Amino acid sequence: ETQYLPITRGSNAVLLINGLGATPVMELMIAARKAVPELQLEYGIAVDRVYTGTFMTSLDMAGLSITIMRSDENILQRLDAPTKAPAWPVGSEGNRPPAKFPVAVPPSPSMKDDEILSERQELSKQGCMLEAAIEAAAKELIDLKDNLNDWDSKVGDGDCGTTMYRGATAILEDMKTRYHLNDAAGTVNEIGSTIRKVMGGTSGILYDILCKAAYASLKQNKNITAYEWADALEASIAAVSKYGGARAGYRTMLDALIPASTVLKQSLKAGDDPVTAFIASAEAASAGAESTKQMQAKAGRSSYISPDHLVSIPDPGAMAAAAWYQAAALSVKNKLHASES
Repeated sequence: ETQYLPITRGSNAVLLINGLGATPVMELMIAARKAVPELQLEYGIAVDRVYTGTFMTSLDMAGLSITIMRSDENILQRLDAPTKAPAWPVGSEGNRPPAKFPVAVPPSPSMKDDEILSERQELSKQGCMLEAAIEAAAKELIDLKDNLNDWDSKVGDGDCGTTMYRGATAILEDMKTRYHLNDAAGTVNEIGSTIRKVMGGTSGILYDILCKAAYASLKQNKNITAYEWADALEASIAAVSKYGGARAGYRTMLDALIPASTVLKQSLKAGDDPVTAFIASAEAASAGAESTKQMQAKAGRSSYISPDHLVSIPDPGAMAAAAWYQAAALSVKNKLHASES
């Protein structure tokens, strides 16, 4: 997306699998084994070199980064040149044999994709509602890009808006062809797949986890009502908390989603209609996100920043979560009123 080094089908590239400090070599090799065929089969890219090791760390962090760079003979000569850099795979003699990886023919589109295209022509009432909610949520994140980046530049690494924008635009694009909107559980699962492909950083991983957990909850029910959606939200929050380590009050996106989930369940239990409950929970999400201005960060990059610098600045992740949640709620309300009028 940055256009620094556009890599397209048929390009040659160099792949670097970098450990962040505490990742075993075996796990880095597993990532390399997955990445090479992905580049070849899915994207049609010829991989000229694969470098696997610990090159640039983040203290003793567990995890890895994957980087690809467009290559040509000029670049390869420099990469293969002798060096005394201790961690670089090419030694002082520069006698590293070039790696050769055959480029497989990219597979043709699957029948599943063709079926999705033909089946989603006629949407049910719930399918229309879901479509409106997804579209509104994605567009809200696109509009919020600059604000999110501004907040994140003060409390993080400044790219929250860009990351959310990338995910939102990809979701809008995939919704045209890949999402079977009459299947709510399947659509949530596909959104997770979209996010996993295009969103980087911790937020991409956590939103993928969120979607997968919601899908696992929803797929158990043939008839999905507001109660099933409430259960799915609760399950997704539990999964993000489990794998991300955050809880209420940690100054993360959960500080928006946890109040939303609580109010949604309470409102439905009290007998409120689903739309009223959805709107009330959206207001709770917004209030929860705003409350992060007064919180001390206990997770994420903000936890490394002095509390004095966090005062009056909301958590970007929480604000993003509240924004898409509220946009979805309002779109459902508007869609329902339009259909009744």
